[in-house]
Amino acid sequence: MERYKLDYHPFSRTPNSVLFLCTDTVTGERLIVKTVDRRLTSGERRVRLLLSGSQLVSRAGTHKHITKVRAIYDVNGKAFVVMDYAAGGTLLSYIRRRGPLTEDRAVVIVRQLLEAIVHLHAAGVMHRDIKAENILIQAPVDGKHPPTSVCISDFGFATFCGPSNECVGSPAYCSPEIALIGINQGHKVDEQGYTYNEKCDVWALGVVVYAMLSGLLPYGPGTPTQVFSDIVKGQLQFPQTSWSHVTEEGKNFVRFLMTFEEKKRPSAREALNHSWLVR
Repeated sequence: MERYKLDYHPFSRTPNSVLFLCTDTVTGERLIVKTVDRRLTSGERRVRLLLSGSQLVSRAGTHKHITKVRAIYDVNGKAFVVMDYAAGGTLLSYIRRRGPLTEDRAVVIVRQLLEAIVHLHAAGVMHRDIKAENILIQAPVDGKHPPTSVCISDFGFATFCGPSNECVGSPAYCSPEIALIGINQGHKVDEQGYTYNEKCDVWALGVVVYAMLSGLLPYGPGTPTQVFSDIVKGQLQFPQTSWSHVTEEGKNFVRFLMTFEEKKRPSAREALNHSWLVR
């Protein structure tokens, strides 16, 4: 870690990690460091997942719409992952400040995200935590300059492409097959045959697109169990009050990504061919 000088104050905190801005003392670049402490609740598991996930994504090769991992350290009971810094903040923060994106602007971003997911899946990696908070805008934005380039970040749950039976990720973005595992936590889910594969990332992207176009999430709020229960009911709603400005083709694209049955859900590569993206 000697190469990277961390800022004194944290850039951001979550219940499981702390983010710092840092400076590469060799190149002068501003980067970001994610840290997880083994001493925290579930810290050992979080460290293991962060290190293994970040290493997997690094081995998958670089992609312009995936945050580049610069270095990985395991020092004094803490994991440190050094990554490129995106100056525009998160997609979630942009939506909260500015509201929904127009379809034309959303299409540009969705294409980039699908291309990144195709790259990961082709390398045998599934992200498992695609969400608006983990999509970074690569350049500063304001009212006159909406986001034009984004990248996927945070690889703490990344693993080899399925089948998997771990309930991970954020409940509101979980696919029905993960939600079913979540509902049955505490039972022997492996014996019941509940598994999922990389198409969980496609569903999660559908939730992101839903949020981009409406400013809302399709499921929640509520406890994880309540959200999981809503998801497995298979009822995707498009309230007129927040969807009247969106074309039927846009809604159909969201339905396409959020196909309830995993076997019928498109792959990321197949989703790239949807007519809504060819505008």
